Amino acid sequence: MSPRWQQLQACSVIGAAHRRQQKPCQDASLSVELKGRGGSLQLLVVADGHGGSRYRLSHRGSALACQVSQEAVEQWLTSTPLTEPERWRQLLEQELPAAIHQRWLAAITADWALQPDAEHEPFSPLLYGSTLGLVLLAPQWWGCTGIGDWDLSAIDQQGQATLLSEECEHSGSEATGSLCQTFEQQLWRERTQLHPLQPHTDLQALVLSTDGVRKSCATDADYLQLCAALLDVRDRQELEQGLAHITEAGSGDDVSLAIAQRTARLKQSGGGVLPPGLWPWLLLVLAAAGVGLGAWRMTRQETPLQAQARQLCANPEQIQATLNQRRAQFKALLEQPQLASQLQQLATTDPLGALIAASQSGPIPGCAALNAELSRQWQRARAAATPAKGKMPAAATPAAAPKNP
Repeated sequence: MSPRWQQLQACSVIGAAHRRQQKPCQDASLSVELKGRGGSLQLLVVADGHGGSRYRLSHRGSALACQVSQEAVEQWLTSTPLTEPERWRQLLEQELPAAIHQRWLAAITADWALQPDAEHEPFSPLLYGSTLGLVLLAPQWWGCTGIGDWDLSAIDQQGQATLLSEECEHSGSEATGSLCQTFEQQLWRERTQLHPLQPHTDLQALVLSTDGVRKSCATDADYLQLCAALLDVRDRQELEQGLAHITEAGSGDDVSLAIAQRTARLKQSGGGVLPPGLWPWLLLVLAAAGVGLGAWRMTRQETPLQAQARQLCANPEQIQATLNQRRAQFKALLEQPQLASQLQQLATTDPLGALIAASQSGPIPGCAALNAELSRQWQRARAAATPAKGKMPAAATPAAAPKNP
């Protein structure tokens, strides 16, 4: 028998920029278990209202998108057995998108009739514009569909995350597919997948997110590491706190996540879940500086420092960019040598910092490309710390975290 989907979570947090501007959160999310023919079906939904004056009711549009998605799935669930995955594939590609779109148009039309501006302004779906991503989780299969710039990632039993679905670029612009556009079956079909689940599948969890989460990470690799780290979040309060850090330090956009896990988190020897209170701090560091999270997981054969070195050496083209993000740390270690021991003690939570601290004493076990770049970074830091003739050195001030572009 296939493991049952469990530990469903969904959370939306207002973006830091919207909070400062006293605007509503334009994201919405949903996680719910539905009873149907042949068992239970779990539903994950995220929706991202477009915002701006042209889409000023998009916070209502995203909330209604989640609502009508559940209604549409429930309708098909009453007549479609979960034991017929090919029929559900057809539903995800054709009938379900059309049904959701029609229901959403009806819902926003009814909502507009209650708005104070309805008597003086013509109705337009643009007012409610929103993206939509949804995932269906059955005992023997899972599937997804939607429209717009949402992301879906899978985490395997080894804790590695893979991006499964993302929106195709719209000629390099910020444009995205939307429910407020004329219905286009192809845009939904491009995001549709259905996969069978074997009893011993390597799939551990799925993470569905709006674009604000990925935009808050310095790189896609960091985004995937963040998705993997989500499996250690204990409750909704901790998730909300972490997402608040993400938007504050990252994109400033509203952020939403919906998570489903099939099996309990596998504890690694010498490791385990994140210590209480550490998760939000790690999110803040990840969003602000692009610090990788994967290497904090310890194994018997490998220390966090060794794991970080291995990860960098596996991607030598990323070594320079990764270390460039820590220029302030090289400089701080020269000015305050006592920081080295502190960083070494935090090796499980900041392995890159521990690696940099260890390299101050000489080459570290790793590849030649990594040690060459570490040496170059130390030379640059020493050159920057040497005052020019006739000038006083600049006063030492705490280095700010690099901004996400």
